[in-house]
Amino acid sequence: MTQASPSALVIRLDALGDAVALTPLLLALRERAIPTDLVGSAANAALFTSAALGQAFVPPFSLRDGSPANLAAIDAFGAQLRERNYTSVLVATEDPAGYRLARMTEAPVRIGFENGWAKPLKSLWIRSTLTHAVHRSAGLDPRAPHECETLFRLGAPLLDEAARPTRDPQRLTPLLLDERPPIERRIVFQVTDKWVRLGIDDDAVVHLARSLAARYGLRCVATCAEAAFAQRFERSTGLAVECFGELAPWKSALAAAQALVAPDCGAIHVAGMLGTPTVAIFPPQPNFALHVARWAPWAARAEIVRAGAGWPSDALKRLARLIDTSPSGDRARNRSRAGDPVR
Repeated sequence: MTQASPSALVIRLDALGDAVALTPLLLALRERAIPTDLVGSAANAALFTSAALGQAFVPPFSLRDGSPANLAAIDAFGAQLRERNYTSVLVATEDPAGYRLARMTEAPVRIGFENGWAKPLKSLWIRSTLTHAVHRSAGLDPRAPHECETLFRLGAPLLDEAARPTRDPQRLTPLLLDERPPIERRIVFQVTDKWVRLGIDDDAVVHLARSLAARYGLRCVATCAEAAFAQRFERSTGLAVECFGELAPWKSALAAAQALVAPDCGAIHVAGMLGTPTVAIFPPQPNFALHVARWAPWAARAEIVRAGAGWPSDALKRLARLIDTSPSGDRARNRSRAGDPVR
């Protein structure tokens, strides 16, 4: 990469679901012929295909660690990246390490988020590391933008003025999958301890899984990192769980699903980009509508279930409705939503 040609580095030091929200922005950069690399995390570095990124780096430093040794590691990594002569760095993370790293690259354009008066000292420091700052609400934005739309704003200075984040899964999928599998007549159920971390009742989750298995062909999936939770789920439900140690076959399983049922986790966001119809279960919480607006599946049709009293019954009804309205046997479900601003 040379300074004569535009090139970009995106820094997203977050979980898989956070990283996949970059997909519309990465597509827009590719269509603008801007080669792009990513500094990600161990969880998301293998998320994207070569159609999305040139390289994905896992940073050799820790997050939220201000020790001299860790700061030195950030600076050394920044010096390595400086040799790649990026023309732009987009800091799509809240972690201070991402901003320090951006400054160390010495890229002529460095764009990131600041929170203004909500976090004045942090915002002042962030501005010192950037050439351009984009305001982002410190909490849930009352204007209710989706995370994909917020991240797209970060790259707007590099794109055409009329550019908008697409909701077309046909265009987004190649950035996540090299080859699309045929659709199977099975529902995928994501087995994850995120159910527990969201405070959703174990018995209700077990009841939903058994009900799904009684009505549909069901494929229960989990990551190998959550094998212990998957084993407990197997004992509670009597259902086998398929564990994946790599992202590629797991993504293919989501793409092949007739529909996905999962809590608010990385699975719904990946499925959302792939066009897989999704029943997404969110816990009751303050500002529920704003949270859903920010994190609902992006491109796929989705039914949102609030995990209040009797929510498994609601999830089953919504899944039936989703399947009844889904074209079968082909990928017609992946056509753009009506009103997609980019075609």
